Amino acid sequence: MYENALESRWNAFRIIQEIVCLGKTSDEAFTHIRADQLSESDKQFVRQLVLTTLRHWGQIQQILACFLVKPLSSKLKDVQFVLSLGVAQMIFLKTPAHAAVDTSVRLVKQIQRGAFSKLVNGVLRQLDRQRDSLVIPAAVCNIPDWLFTSWREAYREERAIAIAEKIVAEPDLDITVKGNPLTWAAEWGGVVLETGTVRVSSKDGIITRRGYETGEWWVQEASASIPAQLFPDIHGKHVADLCAAPGGKTAQLVMRGAIVDAYDISERRLNRLRTNMMRLHLNESVRVIRADVLNLQLPANKVYDAVLLDAPCSATGTIRRHPDLLFHRTSDDVIRLSLLQRQLLEKSIQFVKTGGYIVYATCSMQPDENETVIQDVLKRCSMMERVPVARKWQKFANELGAIQVLPDQEQDGFYAVLLRKKE
Repeated sequence: MYENALESRWNAFRIIQEIVCLGKTSDEAFTHIRADQLSESDKQFVRQLVLTTLRHWGQIQQILACFLVKPLSSKLKDVQFVLSLGVAQMIFLKTPAHAAVDTSVRLVKQIQRGAFSKLVNGVLRQLDRQRDSLVIPAAVCNIPDWLFTSWREAYREERAIAIAEKIVAEPDLDITVKGNPLTWAAEWGGVVLETGTVRVSSKDGIITRRGYETGEWWVQEASASIPAQLFPDIHGKHVADLCAAPGGKTAQLVMRGAIVDAYDISERRLNRLRTNMMRLHLNESVRVIRADVLNLQLPANKVYDAVLLDAPCSATGTIRRHPDLLFHRTSDDVIRLSLLQRQLLEKSIQFVKTGGYIVYATCSMQPDENETVIQDVLKRCSMMERVPVARKWQKFANELGAIQVLPDQEQDGFYAVLLRKKE
């Protein structure tokens, strides 16, 4: 049991190292957990410890600065990671101090930094002695300056702070169901949101729950479920789902009665979509097509009744689920992606018939990827017009009639707008 505790911290250390130093995403890094040496509960602890450390990174570094005589040099990042994991356990996960301190000291020795074991022991024990009087730094210090500045300019100071505070909280699990959401919510002890999503607090054993193998539901964050619901009636209509993988929105379109062509540039991601459609028993209504949308040429006279474009984006709206983005995203990414988004949206206009609809969506909170893109494209493409979202979505609507969900609304940040090709 004791060795398992150290093994868990060792895995967490390696994952942090790969994310911060090697630029890997959390999904990529988590595949390196030594699963054969950890129980399911240990693996869940590793995930929780890593994500908590990343979400609170700025706060943790400020806390450490109060207890270090001088900052650690850049050559001692591995020692910094050990200390950071220790602080995350003691302050944010409420791990007993003796367990956090002891495993941190053993861990720093295991990574061949035994000379710093006294430092690690001293810092964490001093932290334990002073924890009752410790003032936790504000959550905004977890957010890179460029990113917080952009939120402050877009949403004002008070709301930007509220977003930063929500991002550090571990999110619940959201599920889209085929049947009556109230029935499933009662079975799982969950609640039904305005989106029709069932929200449950526990993620334990999700794939072993009733209905998973038989395709009765799929995991889908509540905000991500909105775009496919914005279209008017699409029963029996032909819909193109661009950038479709992994397929949550594709499934929604089929459940609304649409005949769907699902496009994506990545064969690996399309394989995941195919697997998901088969599990959900929706594959017969979906044609899966690998294609680069920007270079896609449809057959003569081939147009769709509707197009859903869930565009590649900076994904800043999903930081609470993917805090590795805090280390990887830059303002240059936003500029680069906004150019791609414009190109994809203008291309998608070619695919929709006169009188047809386009939903443009991103999981970004950056206006440059959302309203700025829409305004620029509408200026150049006079045949397109906005359609205000239905009354049921007014809670999430901005002043221009588009959807802009923010994390202080207890959901991931998301943007979506309904457009129509004029007669």
